[in-house]
Amino acid sequence: MGCCNGGCDSKYDKLFINGKIYTVDQNKSWAQAIAISGNEIAFVGSDEEAEALKSDAAEVIDLKGKMVLPGFVEAHAHVSMAATDSVFKVQLFDVATEPEYLEIIKKFVEDHPDLPVYEGVGWINPAFGEKGPSRKALDAICADKPMVMESGDHHSIWTNTKAIEICGITKDTEVPDGNVIEKEEDGTPSGCFRELQAMYLINPARIVFSKDNYKEAMTWVQKHLAQYGITTMLDPLLNPDGEAIPALIEMQNDGELICKIRAAFQGFEDEPLKHLDKYDTFRKQADGDMLRFDQLKIMVDGVVEGRTAYLKQPYSDSSDYCGDPIWDYKDLVDLCKKVDQKGMDVHYHIIGDAAAAMMLDCIEEMAAANPDRKDRRPVCTHLQVVDPADIPRIAANNIVAVTNPYWHFKAPGYFTDIEVPYLGDRAYHEYPMKSLFDAGIVVGAASDYNVTPVPAPLRGIQLGVTRTEEGQDSSNPENVLWAEEAASIEQMIEAFTINNSMACRDEAITGSLEVGKRADMVIIEKNIFDVPVDEIGQVKVIQTISEGKVIYEG
Repeated sequence: MGCCNGGCDSKYDKLFINGKIYTVDQNKSWAQAIAISGNEIAFVGSDEEAEALKSDAAEVIDLKGKMVLPGFVEAHAHVSMAATDSVFKVQLFDVATEPEYLEIIKKFVEDHPDLPVYEGVGWINPAFGEKGPSRKALDAICADKPMVMESGDHHSIWTNTKAIEICGITKDTEVPDGNVIEKEEDGTPSGCFRELQAMYLINPARIVFSKDNYKEAMTWVQKHLAQYGITTMLDPLLNPDGEAIPALIEMQNDGELICKIRAAFQGFEDEPLKHLDKYDTFRKQADGDMLRFDQLKIMVDGVVEGRTAYLKQPYSDSSDYCGDPIWDYKDLVDLCKKVDQKGMDVHYHIIGDAAAAMMLDCIEEMAAANPDRKDRRPVCTHLQVVDPADIPRIAANNIVAVTNPYWHFKAPGYFTDIEVPYLGDRAYHEYPMKSLFDAGIVVGAASDYNVTPVPAPLRGIQLGVTRTEEGQDSSNPENVLWAEEAASIEQMIEAFTINNSMACRDEAITGSLEVGKRADMVIIEKNIFDVPVDEIGQVKVIQTISEGKVIYEG
């Protein structure tokens, strides 16, 4: 892709010329040339200006008109969980019916007869009825070992009878509000468990991953996400009692992190204050450069497809059921105040409009209790059903909204079969985007990987602009989900770069191509401003550079 000038003491390690470089700086500047020295950007400017630098460059690379963007920031991806899912479990993501799931699971069991537990991930709710999948279907494949299959959205688990028995779950087992154990007519657990406290009941039957397992998986996932141009990723649900955090710290110390990892500790509604001391311990062990723990993750509610989202108005198939919050409000406020005092940010999972209002009340109480803190930066993610009246409150509280444009279309199986029946007209006005930008909110964008199995930001940019399923004509209004909320290409690029960096508190070093910032950048084959919007997701990533080093080359 370039030529080497052979200078071993050169001022610049690499000088890129003849490019379409969109810097995403404050002025949204374009450039033609960019130089890297060590792990930093040393020059950004025109080809004419770069001519004088060539003699000081160890390597001059002709981009031949290719586009350069800041390295993409993935501000909400369950990378440690997704990595272990991908490396150690049966994959159910690529199919969408119960017979197909059962065929894949059966083959996995036949191919791995010695495993003590069979785990999988990726099934979706539309493949089953309202009560979800049944234990009996898995019993027919394997009745003498536990089988645990997690849904693609990670909000439900499907088990066989053996797993239920091992965990001691009976007709009389209860779970907190906001969680569900689906039942058969006689009250017997049917094999489907929804939301974390119900899902945790199955933990005794599940695989326990070691630190070495996590290191192997995290090595894989960094390379996997690098192919999409991602150079920073925030993992929003790390258990302080698990081995993922020690694995990441060890990888940091051994120089094995090729992407920046940001992370949020998992909050537990049943024991809210349990891990307060661990937050401090782990934060001190992170170097703040390649690894940092700045946030606490709170699951305020569940998901629409499980009827566990918390809504202001009842579900459309009910006269009075609005769902329930997962957290007791007093416990939530108490924990958030303590975390805020530590200088950490809270990262809220918000699906329903009632959950959003609960979050806003909590943040306002938290701020009132600690008025001296001036740099508070809460994060909320998902925002499926939002009351327009709450958008100004989101802006006023300096909340970064990390949206999921990968879901901003009429998804087959979800929209018609679940969202419209459960939400009614609200389904046609879900996932606001443009109105968030218009309100002055810092709007990020994320995949929630591996809920989204292909976390490609170029694909996310396309979907945020078109709000239309890939392969469909976005000029046909029938194909578009709430067309008024479509964002611009410029806004979507900002969402995946500088705005996501703000969600991670990294805007001083990443998110834009400016002198002094880290040399995190992605080279793509075409200028996405010049291709049809329905084809942005097909543009190829040529090279991903992190800290000045090539971590992917296509």
